[in-house]
Amino acid sequence: MRSLQVSKTRLFSSLPSITSLSDVETQLRAFWKDPDPKVSEALSLFHHAIHSKRLPPGSASACNFLVDTLARSKNYELSFSVYTKMTKVGIIPSFISLSCLVSYFVNTRKPEFAPGVFGLVLKRGFQLNEYVTNLALNGFCSNDEVDKAIELFSVMRRHFVKPGIRSYNILINGLCKAKKLKEAVELLVDMEVSDSEPNVVTYSTLINGFCKQGRVDEAMGFLEEMRQKGLEMDVFVYGALISGFCAKGSFDRGKQIFDEMLNKGISPNVVTYSCLINYLSKTGKWKEVTVMVNDMTQCGVPPDAVTYTGILDGLFKNGMATKAMAIFNLMLLKGTEPNNVTYNVMIDGLCKEGLVDDALKILEMMKGKGVKPDVITYNTLLMGLSCDGKVDEMMKLFSKITNDENFVEPDVMTYNMLILGLCKEGNLDQAMEMYHTMVERGISGSLCTYNTLIDRCIQEGLVDKAIEFWRHAVDLGVIRNSITYGVLINGFCKNQMVRLAKGLFSKMRASGISPTVIDYNTLMSSLCKEGSLEQARMLFQEMRTANHSPCVVSFNTIIDGLLKAGDIKSAKELLEDMFKLGLIPDRITFSTLVNRLSKLGLLAEARMCVEKMIARGIEPDVFVFDSLLKGYSSKGETKEIVNLLHQMAEKGVVLDKDITSTILACLCQISDDVDVMEVLPTFSKETLKGISITCNELLMKVNKFYPELKLCAA
Repeated sequence: MRSLQVSKTRLFSSLPSITSLSDVETQLRAFWKDPDPKVSEALSLFHHAIHSKRLPPGSASACNFLVDTLARSKNYELSFSVYTKMTKVGIIPSFISLSCLVSYFVNTRKPEFAPGVFGLVLKRGFQLNEYVTNLALNGFCSNDEVDKAIELFSVMRRHFVKPGIRSYNILINGLCKAKKLKEAVELLVDMEVSDSEPNVVTYSTLINGFCKQGRVDEAMGFLEEMRQKGLEMDVFVYGALISGFCAKGSFDRGKQIFDEMLNKGISPNVVTYSCLINYLSKTGKWKEVTVMVNDMTQCGVPPDAVTYTGILDGLFKNGMATKAMAIFNLMLLKGTEPNNVTYNVMIDGLCKEGLVDDALKILEMMKGKGVKPDVITYNTLLMGLSCDGKVDEMMKLFSKITNDENFVEPDVMTYNMLILGLCKEGNLDQAMEMYHTMVERGISGSLCTYNTLIDRCIQEGLVDKAIEFWRHAVDLGVIRNSITYGVLINGFCKNQMVRLAKGLFSKMRASGISPTVIDYNTLMSSLCKEGSLEQARMLFQEMRTANHSPCVVSFNTIIDGLLKAGDIKSAKELLEDMFKLGLIPDRITFSTLVNRLSKLGLLAEARMCVEKMIARGIEPDVFVFDSLLKGYSSKGETKEIVNLLHQMAEKGVVLDKDITSTILACLCQISDDVDVMEVLPTFSKETLKGISITCNELLMKVNKFYPELKLCAA
């Protein structure tokens, strides 16, 4: 801009005196006839004439010419500037200048001002025509304001501007892009009624719109209409159908359309080939990909960035990262410049293979070639670093993003990954700082944000803080899901806040969110622990009637609660129900039964459970033997204790601290006429670090505390 001002200053001193209209027009036209149009010189001439107040009478033609010429050369801002200044000095704009004003508003994404210009057109005594109104229609549609375009379309008709085929096509295209296919078809019918015969562009637009929405069969109906009307299909029509079928997974039908196109002598373009190659790459049909690439090359259609990107994406998704790198290098060797999507595919593929360092090198290459990374690029890298547990590297990359000269605005996903990574590392304080930074930047947290923070707060026992984040989510209108409720219910239960857990569980159901099996299990377990067995049983029954099939854990929880309460009959019935539902009791089921039955003194039944356990291929563990030993000891059954100890030794059971204490207690209660040295077996010498004990160590412990037994280690 400064250079333009300098240019103006230099020209003002050298410009000839303006004495007539012909001087202005002649010089302006001369500037534009030059092979290299002198925009700054033309503007300087205009401004000189305006500022010197020596603009000759009747110079409207020259000024309107300048407005029009600048608009045609896409210098919309300059065109608008000239228009504004000429009208300020009383020069009346021509119809063409007013049309240029519409162009200015459309191309600067301000189409809402275009209808106001129509008022000026009518006020100046001009008639609206299709060309001007189409400018505005196109502007609204390009600005994703198709509803306003429809309103304007109605205004056109009221002012006797008969919409032509171009107007209809603009609107149909806008409706298809807005996914308003029903309205687009209605407009097609209106078009036919209005004697504006749909052309190839009309049908091509509709076919493309329907294909992008996966409604390819309906798109084929439009193809049939084209045939009936004798319209010639072009490569764009066929390309849209091929793309639609491939996107739907119907490659064979897409290939049929491709072959039909070839038979009609229509040459495929790079887009057509790329659709087929992209599908073949995703499905791992590499021989067919090679044939197709060779075919397009022989037909003089070289693969472009989109073609290569499809192949690279397919290679990565099929676990062929090394081959993908080779193809990427070939692409560079052939002189095909990767685009933003290509680089993102490479970075994503390498990160998913755990090759984050290589992905970072691709980022540097991308920046070196002048391709600006976007938020997807950085989010992909952050995800890769997060999966590798490299939180420090994530923070360094985030710092680079926010301090880069080509600043990329982080989005909620960026912050979510940083918060998740920090929470995984147990760094809640820094995660909360990142959350506050996000809020200060005007970015609202998502469901993922709050679920992550609530979960971490619960894990650290910060229930009040978790509730605070819950309230933030509510205030922002973030709709909580089963994960949010589940995390809080689990946290309340872990912190013995069962009343709050029950209240939240009820609120969850009232909100129309179905609790998961884990939610039921968590609450039932807590209810059983606090002695509210009946409430737990009611919840269990509700779970079964609400089509939430209980799992083994659900049955284990209630069976344990029933046995703890001494309701053996109900526990057995529940065990039978478990079998009827095809659920196989696990180690915990049997361990629970043995433990509770042993405590109740029902040792014969406990022993039967152990036999069933073994019959199902589940070997009893230390907990089961511990339960039985305690049970036999309480009954004073020395023989059973000795047999059980020998069974444990045969099975190579490694003694931990708990069962060692139990064995010591049992030995102390053995009658004096029993030789402990003879009855005690040799246990496994295998150890579990820090919690196990060998047989010799056991004997030494017994001898230390009970020397009267006169035991000695081997």
